[in-house]
Order: sequence, then structure tokens, then C-alpha cells
Amino acid sequence: MESVDQFDAKQIERNVKEYLKGQNISELISESPDKKNEIMFIEGPPTMNGKPHAGHLRGRVFKDLWYRYNVLSGNNVIFNAGWDTQGLPVELEAERILDVKKHERRQHRTDAEIVKLVDTCKRIIKNHHDEWVEADKGLGISLNHEEDNVYWTSNNDFIEREWKLLKKAHENGVLTEGHRVVAYCPSCFTSLSHSEVNQGYQDKKDPSLFYKVKLHDEEKFLIVWTTMPFTLVTDAMIGTNPNEEYVEVKVGNEIWVVGKIRLEEFMVEVHIENYQVLKTVSGSDFEGKKYIHPLLDKIPELEKLSRKDNYHVVVSEEFVDVNTGSGLVHLSPANGEEDYNIATKRNVDVFSPIDDEVKFTDDAGEYSGKYVRDADKEIEDALIERNLRVGKPGKMIKHSYPHCWRCSNSLVWLARREYFYMLDKLDDKVIKAAEDVEYFFEQPKNRFLEIIKEKHPWCISRERFWGCPIPIWKCDKCGNIERLFSRREIIDAAKELPDGENFELHRPWIDNIVINCKECNAKMEREEFVLDTWHNSGSAPFSSLTDDEYESKIPAPFFTEGIDQTRGWAYTLLVENVIYNNQPISPYKSFLFQGHVLDENGNKMSKSKGTVLEASELLEKYPADLIRFYFMWKASPIEPLNFSTKELMSRPFQVISTLYHLHLFFKQNSEYDKFDISSSTIQWAKQNKLLTAPDVWLLSKLQRMIQKTTQFNDTCKFHESAKAIEDFLINSLSQIYIPITKSDLWADDETKKDRRLTIYAILAETLKMIDILIHPISPFTSEYLYTTVFGGKENILLENWPKVNDTLIDEKIEESFDLLKEITSISAAARMKGKLKRRWPLESALICVEKGQKEILESLPELLKAQINVEKFEVFEIESKNGLAQLVELKKLGLPVIPKIELERKGIGPKAKHDMGKLVKLFSETDQNDIVEQLGKAKSYTFNIDSNEIVLNEEDFVIEFDVKPDYQFSNRGNFLVILSVIRNQEMMAKGLVKDLARRLQTLRKERGYNPTDILNRASILDLDQESFELVKTRMDEISFLVRVKQVDFEESCKEYKNDDIDGQKIRLSVE
Repeated sequence: MESVDQFDAKQIERNVKEYLKGQNISELISESPDKKNEIMFIEGPPTMNGKPHAGHLRGRVFKDLWYRYNVLSGNNVIFNAGWDTQGLPVELEAERILDVKKHERRQHRTDAEIVKLVDTCKRIIKNHHDEWVEADKGLGISLNHEEDNVYWTSNNDFIEREWKLLKKAHENGVLTEGHRVVAYCPSCFTSLSHSEVNQGYQDKKDPSLFYKVKLHDEEKFLIVWTTMPFTLVTDAMIGTNPNEEYVEVKVGNEIWVVGKIRLEEFMVEVHIENYQVLKTVSGSDFEGKKYIHPLLDKIPELEKLSRKDNYHVVVSEEFVDVNTGSGLVHLSPANGEEDYNIATKRNVDVFSPIDDEVKFTDDAGEYSGKYVRDADKEIEDALIERNLRVGKPGKMIKHSYPHCWRCSNSLVWLARREYFYMLDKLDDKVIKAAEDVEYFFEQPKNRFLEIIKEKHPWCISRERFWGCPIPIWKCDKCGNIERLFSRREIIDAAKELPDGENFELHRPWIDNIVINCKECNAKMEREEFVLDTWHNSGSAPFSSLTDDEYESKIPAPFFTEGIDQTRGWAYTLLVENVIYNNQPISPYKSFLFQGHVLDENGNKMSKSKGTVLEASELLEKYPADLIRFYFMWKASPIEPLNFSTKELMSRPFQVISTLYHLHLFFKQNSEYDKFDISSSTIQWAKQNKLLTAPDVWLLSKLQRMIQKTTQFNDTCKFHESAKAIEDFLINSLSQIYIPITKSDLWADDETKKDRRLTIYAILAETLKMIDILIHPISPFTSEYLYTTVFGGKENILLENWPKVNDTLIDEKIEESFDLLKEITSISAAARMKGKLKRRWPLESALICVEKGQKEILESLPELLKAQINVEKFEVFEIESKNGLAQLVELKKLGLPVIPKIELERKGIGPKAKHDMGKLVKLFSETDQNDIVEQLGKAKSYTFNIDSNEIVLNEEDFVIEFDVKPDYQFSNRGNFLVILSVIRNQEMMAKGLVKDLARRLQTLRKERGYNPTDILNRASILDLDQESFELVKTRMDEISFLVRVKQVDFEESCKEYKNDDIDGQKIRLSVE
């Protein structure tokens, strides 16, 4: 593989892609003796109606991470792509391209119109398919896109397999056909399933209409409330709750019936102040009473139905909610699910004079031809004319109402003839199947199980064109039904096959087939329905595989899709698999629900606001490995992710860049010493007792990282896995181990070569492990570094996932280093507080730790001094954590602390009373050491003010501490570090040498020199006389640190860099 001269993630990406062109990785994995366990992944197929964007990319990375992790873990994963290519989303896009206006849409179209629509759908999915494949390639997604392996839900083979599942549903008695109330989109002209309805709730304003309905044989009016006035046309019953109380109220000369609970609020709402409660009655008392529909004269067909004994009667049903409206509701079986169920139970006719365009038919009388929601105002006006409207006209209510998830139009509930899966016929099989699945996170699991338990009938039919046709033919003459669930069955039953036996299974071709009725020989008509697109994708585990593949590979170990799929793909997958098997068997053993990607402010990405990040633009501008790492590192998989390109280029860049430079550092230094990875190993170093404390610590931390990443990947906590790698790479390897061991590597003494080889062995082991561990997240950089630095196998995926080596875990040394890191951090905070640079050596540090930690910290004396950059240190163990006790303990230990005490003014108010001012003044004049001493002895301190004694206890003071001049301190939790800030000439010289060396090392790197290159000279110009005197005798030290033959202070180089040390302008160069 071609190398890069400096870190350039995009160039690395290009080089790796070019390198991988010559590999058939699937074949290599299949041939590998370490990858023999074959498992299946079923792709949650993206809908081919738009370009992929940032939200899609996060989901793709989850899938690819799982794939790469499982291959490295010894599996041969069948990882084929899949595409959801049918249904309403694609049709709507086709209609947009064909410029089909909303008012031009209709259910019945000519064959030529359907062919044109279908051809356009095919072009759309082809174009978007190419965009998705390019995005997958750009992102490094391993999905197999070879035509023989990919599934398309619109392919004939897939459709015929889906029919086989439909046949099982029929045989199990789950598939039914009939009238039920369904959600219907008046714009898309199709029904929606209950799951789809739940995806599209939006706030909407509707009329809030109270109206009067007179009882037939009584001078009383029922007060009814609705937000859909048009449903008065289909009104059949009025409901009360049998378990609740209602009141008869006199208003003017009328008696109204209203729910008791709502009475007062209702009267306020309709602006009625004068009323009289006559009596209280039970809701059940109204059962069976006839009422007079207020608009019968306008709807003759409804008037005919009203003559029936069970029509326009009051029904007492427990579903009636007395806490809204007036406590009474009108029931329109043609426009409400619960209403329909009550009508069915009570044998009430369903009056539904509404056509496919959601317009009233002639049966609706005066409202014929009107879009139903346009009739709302006319109906309200008619009630006003008849003095039947209660309250002020035109009042609106804002509420959450279902909208079409694709076109955003308000849905209408209509009683229609459709095909359904009656899920209650499966008993508890779906619930049991769902309960056996691992969901990784409790929140989506609980939500999903609640949805499953609803057992709501699934409307699977759609009144559209581009979809899997329902293969059922009906004879209008005799009612015979033919269910032909395969191409062979259709061919055998056909009288005419206009397009031959290889006809396309879509409309209009399937509808051109002539099938005559076996009973009466009349021509049969296919049901003009296609299947719900969610049915297509939900059948994928069965429809995309052969019978043998399905039997051996399903249930699959892992599926994943967005959190919104609790009512989508995750749901339909489960239901259809249970239907096919008629057993509580899920098609997946585990399911990860993913959070959505939002804009950087936490809002939904919007095209209109310009916040949508297209995949192509994102991948062109930013390296794929950074995008992938950011997606995994930023947030838990289940949480939404606020996407920021600025954040993307910060920490993720640092992590991947650091990984690259550590490999470069290792490669250049190890090649300089002719390091042989096969002979100089960790085992060799252990056997020869060459491991130092930092080595042992790093190897132990490496095992912890392997342990964590494995555990987190297994439980889909990918963000924690990324953070574990980040923490080890940056905080342990880069910031501690490399600085500690760098001077050992630069010692050219042959007697110290074993030490250098030991460090190389540790770095080789560590970096190779990191390459494998980070590979599922950032495959390009890890493949590049693995191949160019270590090699070994043709592809990093042929490696094995690291296993924890328990013999390398040393808890004691980990504890020592963890304590060392904490003290170093606190020391840095103390330096910052005192404006003391970390490079400046200081005389001493006084360190306070908890009981039992002194010996642990003192086990690393030289490291501790080096890390906090002091000449000497002393460790004390203390028990007290704050307040007086801590201050007294620190003083007893002889530490340079002084009291810092304030009055707790809120608490001493009652004691000081009117003397507060005098008390504050006296307190400010009192030696705080005296206060500490008295509190320690007597637990109180007395202030004498005039003739009064004010006795204050410990809780009346805020007791802290400071340090004496020439010291600075910082504390955190139970730790305290006090630094002596005095610096002598020797220490100042050491600090200046370190600073100059660091700047010269940076200059070496900027000019492209390798760390192992020994340069001719380093030149330092324009130092002031004091600084020059400090370093002139330390040129050999600078030469060693910078790897140059000599250091001079004269203008001896061609090109200099301007720099600044503590405000002093200098010039530097290396050659």
C-alpha cells in the first residue's frame, strides 16, 4: 500500500480504497480457518425515494461496526445489501417528477398511465440506489452490493416469496378481508396502518363544536361535543358512560344533559352563567333512548336509517370519556374505530357516503360532492340556523392529530373494505417472541413490548400501484374467490396470458391476465390492492432467502434500525415471522434501536432551513474515519446525536491523528534499531525481567481496554467502546507512557539496547491491538497502519479480536499509576493557579492522600518527581476531608497552611441581633489562628461586644485554608498538593532547556525530519543575557533531547523560525 508523508486522513482513505480494489475480502474471509462460523445479517432496507443524509450514515456505521467486530471475533458474516423499492414514498416521488398535481391523483388509471408511473418508479430507485452505493463506498460500509446477493423488494422473486408468507397468514386464519375503520390519506388516496398513523402526529386546529340533540319523547337536550362536524352526516348513536353521573340542567326554558364532572368547566367554556341543576342521573339511565338527529332533512338516506329501532339511540359504553367536552359523544361508525366496534357489537348499520377522494357521495344529500372537511363550516352554520349550536360560533381547538407520514396531510378515519392481519388470532405468540429478544437498552424495549401487546389489527392493503399486488381474484357474479399465491398457480388458472408466462408481477401486467371463475366461468377481477410497503420489508428475512437459508440462518443474531421503527420494521419483522411459523419465534435474537441525528442545536434537520447534511457533501469534505468515529463516540446509540462538523474535527481528529503519529514514532525508531517483532516480544521481555513499572502498567491498562471494548461492543454500548480506546490512546499511551520512555529510546548506548527493544515490543503489541480494536469504528486508518507498519495478513479483518491476557494484569501497579495521574493533574491545577508553567522545575511538593495510599504513591518516586516536575516530594496521609478538622490536621503535620475563615452570616443572625456590624468588625480584627485554637479546644469562640457575649460554634464559621507565601496549592476530593514556588538558577536552567528542546523538536517535525534522524545542528538566536547564561553550559543536554550533533547560538542556518518564550522574541532553526 502506498504510504503518506504526513497525516492526511482523506489521502489515507484513498490509498486504502485503492489497495482494497485488488482484494476479494469476502472470499478471503470464507477461506480463513479462523472465520468458520457463518451467521446472517438482514439489512433494514433504505427506502429508495431520496438521497442518503447524515441521519442515514449513523445507522450504516452501526451496522458496519457490528459486521467488522463479528468478523474479527471469528465469524463469517453474510452481509448483503437490501433495498426497499416499492410503496407510497417512491410513488409520490414519481408523481412529483411526472408533475401529477394533487387534484389530478385518482385511484382508477389507464394501463398506459400506470406503466408510465411504474417506469418512473424504476428510474427513481435506480438513481437513488447508485447514490446509496456511492455513500456506502465512501463511508467504508462492507455491505455486499453484488447483484446476485442484494435483495430488492420489487423483484419478482422477492414478491413471490412474500406471497408465500401471505398464504401462511391465510392458512393460519390471520388474513381477513372486510370493512373496518382505517386511517386514510385524502392526498395519497390510500389507507395507512395503525403503526404508520403513530409516526405522523402533528398539532392541528379543528372546530370545537357543542350542539344540542333533542330526545325523541322528552323535552330534554343532550349536549354533544365534536371536533369533526362533518361526522354528523354519518352519526348513528350518542354515547354516555354507564359508570358516571350526568346532570339535568335548566338553561333558560330548556333542560340540558351534561356530564357532572365537566359541568362547571363546560358552562364557563360556552359562556353561560345562569343555570340550575335539577337532578343527577346515571349514564346508564339513557341507554336505548331515541334522539332526533338535527339535520335529517338535509340527508334523506340518513333519515331512512333513523327509522330503525337501533339507530339514533343513546348507548352506554365504558369507553366514553366524561373528562372532555360535555361528557357525551356522538358515534359515527364510518369515521371512528371505537364507534365502528360498538356498531358491530350492536348490529347497527354503518352509513358511509364517502368516496375514495374523501368527498361525500349522493347519499350525503345536500353535502354531496364536498370534501368532508370542507363541510364542517356548512354543518356548523346549519346548527346555528336551528338554534342548536351551543356557545360562540367559530371556536377552534388545538390538538395533536394524525397526519400522513409521507405527505403531511391530515388523515381521515373511514370505514373501508381492506385486507387485515387480525393479530389477536395469534394469541400471545408475538408477545412471547418479543420477550425473548435482547434490546440492549430498557427504554425502547419497554416501549416496543407495549406496542406489541396492543394486538391492533394491521391494515396490510393499499390502494396504490407500485407495490406487491395482493394475488386474490374475485368473481362479481357468484362471489367465488381464488387465492393464487405463486406464479405457477396464476399460470395454471389463467385463460389468457397477454404478456406470456414471464409476466411482471406488478400492476398493470398482473391485472391483464384473464382468469375465469371455476364456478360460473365469468371473468374474475383481481383485488386492486397492493401490500403495505412495511409488509414488503418486514418479510425480508423470509422473502430475501431460500427456504434452506431461512431454516438455517433465521433467527439472525442481530438487527438494527432507527428508534421510530418500534412501530415500523422491528414490528412488522416480528409479526410476519410469527405468522409464517405460527410459533413465538422472532427473526432476530437481538435488536438495537438507534437514536436520530439532529442538527447541532438539537433540532430536527430540515431542508427548508438548510440544516440537512447530504451524505455526498459530508463524505467529500470530511474523512470517513472521522465521521464514523464521531458517530460512535459522541452519544449512546439509543440517544439522539446533535451533529456538529466543528466538533467532528476536534476530538475525533485528535484521536485518529495521535494514532497515526504514534505508529510513525514507533516505525521510525524501531527501524533505526532494526527491531525484529518476531524475536523481541513481550514474553521475551518478561522472561529476561526487562519490564519496568511503566511497561507493566501500560500492558495492564491495555488488557483493561481490551476487556472494556469487548464488553461494550457485545452490549452495543459503542460510545463507551470508542471512549475506552480514546482514553487509553490519549491519556495512557500518548501522554504518559511515551513521554516517560522517550528518553530511553533516544539513548544510543548499545548497553541499553535491550531496554529500547523492550519498549518497541510493548509499542508493537499495543499499537497492533489498538488497530484491531478501533478497526470496526475507523477502518481506513486502522487498515493503513496495520498494513504499512505490521503487515502479517492480507487484510486486518483476517486478524482475531484480542483476548485479555490475565497474566499481564497488575492491579497494584494500576492503582499506583492511577494515583500518580490524579496527583499529577492536581499539581497541574496548582501550577495553573499560580501561573507556573509545567516545564518549570520546582523545589518541592507536599502531597496529602488518604489513609493507605502513601506507600502506593511512594512506590513510583522517580516517575512522580518527573511527572510533577519537582526536585523532591513528601507524602502525608490525612483523615479529615474539610473544615476545622482538616485545617487542624494539616497544621499538626507542619504543612504551610494558614486559616481562611469567614462568618456564616445567615446562621449567626439570631445570635448577633443588633450587634452584627460590631461583630463583623471585631471578627476582622481577630487573629484567625486564635479562633482555630479555641474552636479546637472549647468547640466555640466568644466575642465580647460591650456588655454582651456572643458565643459562636464551629457551624457559625466557614472554615477553609490557604497557604503561606512562596507556596501554591490545589485540592480535589481527598487529595491535596502544595507546591513550593521558589526556583533557583539550576531549576530555571532545567526549565529553559526543556522549553527550548520542545520547540526545536516541534520544528524538526514541521520540517519533515524523522524522529531517528540525527541532524547537524540546532541554532538558537536572540536569547537575552540571563537566559543565555542559564543554558550555555547545557548544550550537550539540548543536543541529546533534539537529536543534533551540535547546538550553537550564532546565525549558522539558512532559515529561522520566529518564536516567543515568556515574552522574549527568539529565532530557532535545525539543519
